[in-house]
Amino acid sequence: MRDGLDPAPLREELGIPTADWPQTPVRGRLAVLTLLKRLETLAARSHQNSSNSSRPPSTDAPTKKRQRRMNASERRRPGGNLGHPDHPPVLLAPTATIALFPEACACGQRGFVDLIQSHTHQVLALPCMRPDVTHCLLPQGQCRSCGKRCKATIPADQRSG
Repeated sequence: MRDGLDPAPLREELGIPTADWPQTPVRGRLAVLTLLKRLETLAARSHQNSSNSSRPPSTDAPTKKRQRRMNASERRRPGGNLGHPDHPPVLLAPTATIALFPEACACGQRGFVDLIQSHTHQVLALPCMRPDVTHCLLPQGQCRSCGKRCKATIPADQRSG
């Protein structure tokens, strides 16, 4: 007699041998299977907290500390990313070029063959800029007729700076 209740959902840890399952009454088997399904849903729900569900943080257990988000500076290592194309320095057009050669080898030899360019060292010298300084002398004086003190005014093109 086949009742449709498959022994496959039974777990080994329940301790019910598979040979005894068909002899268990149908209502008992239905109750066991229903309770197993309910146990699975409750176990899945027990691992929820505010970070993996829609629950507010106030429902979290007080013993469980909430993980704080790390800043981007703490997450990433400093420097360039692996595989990222580098940006070599841009050399400016030279105004003068000096060729420098090796002085001597560690063995004392001074002659070299097959010289190849290995590096270009660029020296930038910014020109010294002398500012244009203009002094505007503003005298003040007393009027001969009324005796009032009058000052000279700064021209409009000289007012700022």
